[in-house]
Amino acid sequence: MITSLKPIVWLLGAAVVVACDPDSSPSRITQPADPPLQASAVRQRLSHADAQAALTSVLAGNEQAVVSAPALVPPGAPLAPFIEARLYSIANLAVHDALNGIIPRFARYADTGPLVPDANAAAAVIRAAHDAIAGADPVAQPAVDSWYANRIAGLAGSDGLASGVALGARAAAAILAMRANDGVAGGGVAPYTPGPNPGDYQFTPPFNTPGFDFFGTGGFADASQWGSTVTPFVLTSTSQFRAPPPYGAASNAAAVLTPLYTADYNEIKALGCAGCTARTAEQTEIALFWKENSPTGWNRIARAVADQRNMDPWDAARLLAVMAAGEFDAYTASLESKYFYNFWRPVSAVALAGTDNNPETTPAAGWEVLAFPTPPVPDYPSAHSTAGGAGAAIIEALVPGKVAFSTTSRSLPGVTRTFASVSQAARENADSRIFIGYHFRHATDVGIAQGRRVGAYVASHVLLPSGRDE
Repeated sequence: MITSLKPIVWLLGAAVVVACDPDSSPSRITQPADPPLQASAVRQRLSHADAQAALTSVLAGNEQAVVSAPALVPPGAPLAPFIEARLYSIANLAVHDALNGIIPRFARYADTGPLVPDANAAAAVIRAAHDAIAGADPVAQPAVDSWYANRIAGLAGSDGLASGVALGARAAAAILAMRANDGVAGGGVAPYTPGPNPGDYQFTPPFNTPGFDFFGTGGFADASQWGSTVTPFVLTSTSQFRAPPPYGAASNAAAVLTPLYTADYNEIKALGCAGCTARTAEQTEIALFWKENSPTGWNRIARAVADQRNMDPWDAARLLAVMAAGEFDAYTASLESKYFYNFWRPVSAVALAGTDNNPETTPAAGWEVLAFPTPPVPDYPSAHSTAGGAGAAIIEALVPGKVAFSTTSRSLPGVTRTFASVSQAARENADSRIFIGYHFRHATDVGIAQGRRVGAYVASHVLLPSGRDE
């Protein structure tokens, strides 16, 4: 059991600082009406070498955002995926806008400046990524400065370098200003009082100890105000795709009496604990493989798909930007639903089963999740599953045909898993939360469904084509 977590590290939202105009207010979507341009114009206007340099820069900018994300929190602190997702959204939208400020294949998100057709595309991308990452993640600036210096030096002597750098800076400034007051800086951290009834969320170890009792309520629940304070990137509101009540019941106390809950309870009691012998070796691998934050994993998948499909820079930048925005909005939707229903986590359910009024559930002393600790937010729906559903829906919407791929994971180095489709990956991602002990199956099923709705909406409402491929 982990005992070295510092109490302040879970106040994750407070670590987020945006270096831009404090008087700016967030706005979700700005879609400047650029003149239509067919995709063939990209091939006509850029040499093969220039297009390849731009694509390499798009992928490198995405990877640099991932490398920079740990600096959003103090060293050694766990990074909340919804905080991480914001950085990726800002960085990838800046890159997308920079490219489409040169050749407007897709509508831009934040930048409304004039087109700069002579700008060097790779330089615009690198500068946009640099400024966006440094602005959204100031602690990472020394590292991202070094990354930028190395990348831009490789373009020395290229045509349009100065105008590309200026365009990239403009695109980053626009998205940073738009997100300056988006409600994330406070992280939704506020006093939380658990409910008194069976099924109501209770603080989970170690967040039910005095070291985490920041507000005198007995413990800590993260992002409890996220649904009311944060502005999505694309959704009209955090409650737009609110999940239905847990187990279709009128209350949490009624939910824990349903046959489906009973089945879910007994499943996770047998499969989700650290010492569970019923869990297979592959199920354990799946649990640990998908443990990493979803925005990290689905960015990696999107990069692999872009490379596999040999996308041009514009298509790749769009895929990565829509993916990032969709992941952030999936978390806003999930957190809003979580704190609307406040359903308890499996670790609480197993400990308190003797008081839930359900004769078919029995407690198990000392039951603990496979990978401690349980994240300090309610069970329903599973945000990890929502993020996976959104990621799968976005790739399905933006990439033609069936997408088969292999991917790796930071949380289980040295292991590669292969999938016949993104929907298969989303399902395994959701199942992993059962095997690790974090979520009941119903929470994962509803999470995937919620995420698919979010992903489909985001993909069809932002960065839309300004012309048709011919």
